[in-house]
Amino acid sequence: MKTIFKSLICALALSTSVAFAGPDKEAAKPTSFQTGAYTTIDGRLAVIIVKNSNIPTTVLIRNAGGDILSKEHVGKKHLKQCYKFDVSNLGDGEYTVEVIGNGEAEVRSFTISNQKQVTQRKLTIE
Repeated sequence: MKTIFKSLICALALSTSVAFAGPDKEAAKPTSFQTGAYTTIDGRLAVIIVKNSNIPTTVLIRNAGGDILSKEHVGKKHLKQCYKFDVSNLGDGEYTVEVIGNGEAEVRSFTISNQKQVTQRKLTIE
């Protein structure tokens, strides 16, 4: 009887903690705009913003230290906007793209690293 009672209490405690565990506030996606980020063929960073309402938004690129490297404003009238950032002058490291608008923010991180090129040689014996 005691083991059934202990199991019942454990199950109730576990279900209560799971029921009240909501999503993290920082993990919530913004509702007034959507963003997408990708790299282009020529090595640029493209950031696309699609807004649901006429709100001003700002796009920031920051380094790992939090310094702002680039800042672009998207006006109220532009509901769809694409920015291409030239990141060729940035050194290796961790960076973030932040899109801020209407008190909401979406942060995406990206890494820049130079890849060493491997020279391939072909040897033919005759």
